[in-house]
Amino acid sequence: MLLLIAIVFTIILAGAEVDIFTPSFPELQRHFGLTPFMVQLTLSMNFVGYCTSSLYVGPLGDRYGKRPIILGSLIIFIAGSILCLAAPTFWVLILGRLLQGLGMSGPAVLAFVVIADVYPLERQASLMGTMNGLIAFSMALAPVIGSFVNLYYGWRGNFFILFAISIVSFGLCYWTLPYDKPNPAAKLSLVSYIPLMKSKLLMKYVFAVCFAISGYWVFIGISPILYMEDLGVKLEHFGFYQGVTAGAFAIISAISPMFLKHYGPRKCLKAGTIITTVSALSLLFAGIFIPDHPMIITILMVGYTLGMVFPVNILYPISLSIFPEDKGKAAALVSAGRLIIIAIALEFLGYIYNGTFCSLGIFIGLVTLAAFVIIRSLPAWKKYDESPQN
Repeated sequence: MLLLIAIVFTIILAGAEVDIFTPSFPELQRHFGLTPFMVQLTLSMNFVGYCTSSLYVGPLGDRYGKRPIILGSLIIFIAGSILCLAAPTFWVLILGRLLQGLGMSGPAVLAFVVIADVYPLERQASLMGTMNGLIAFSMALAPVIGSFVNLYYGWRGNFFILFAISIVSFGLCYWTLPYDKPNPAAKLSLVSYIPLMKSKLLMKYVFAVCFAISGYWVFIGISPILYMEDLGVKLEHFGFYQGVTAGAFAIISAISPMFLKHYGPRKCLKAGTIITTVSALSLLFAGIFIPDHPMIITILMVGYTLGMVFPVNILYPISLSIFPEDKGKAAALVSAGRLIIIAIALEFLGYIYNGTFCSLGIFIGLVTLAAFVIIRSLPAWKKYDESPQN
């Protein structure tokens, strides 16, 4: 139980480092005199660091054990948080965000691998649903807390909270993470990813998960400027708009084990995928025809998020089981793919941003439609298989 608490806390930190910080975007934009494109760098550079290091923490975790890699990564995150807190210039802040990304990949990538090592596959989807529910409740509160902290203490206040959470997370992980058996034969070179990337089945699962979740994270990255700067939502209200989306994800994640037990993974996967796709296409429609109504956008995003829970929670554990000896690398591929898509999308959408939901709605609709097409081709869509073959 203590191990699960430590893992939940590290993933809460991974979610909070984005959600609690994004309400500060408008103030950062004014404080440093930034364009929307530049303020998005605080996310994009974080994702670049996250993506780059995630490709290595998987193999490092397989070779040396997950405990030392997670603890070392948290130390890097703490150093990045100190830089962000003390940042006298925008570029020092960017360096701090880069270090936070480099440090966050260890806990974010390997925490679920710890679960995959300890629990059988048939329990992982339910357990991830329960954990994601607890995590998402915290993520739902993060933008609300971030809004009020920024209102009273400025943007540095949110970085202080991240620093404090990272210290507590390090302490919990130090006392509870097991000493798993290292594998000296595990290769550290990026070339070792080639056999995994040659697996058409694994890559289908990777792209399905990445496309299914990317729309949500791109929305989180752009929504602060969209809502507060262009749609007229006040800072003290913004957290509730963003928090209700994460809250919907939290509620359905918390009760998802009940649905999985009653209806089975295959029916839940189909229902979730269809709900997400219909909601995403509605967001695309809204982006074209009603791109400046925050309440409608939020309601549609809630529907999108509710459906997203099952495809992600069901497909991700399957992707880790395809290569049982390389779970760290498989988890790293999913994380890296998601972050690459999000980083590119954020910078591109930040560049073409016109003050409305239009470009964001179109992106969410198209990327989710791509996820729907891929998921329909997976074995799990036709018959849920607990032991997929590559």
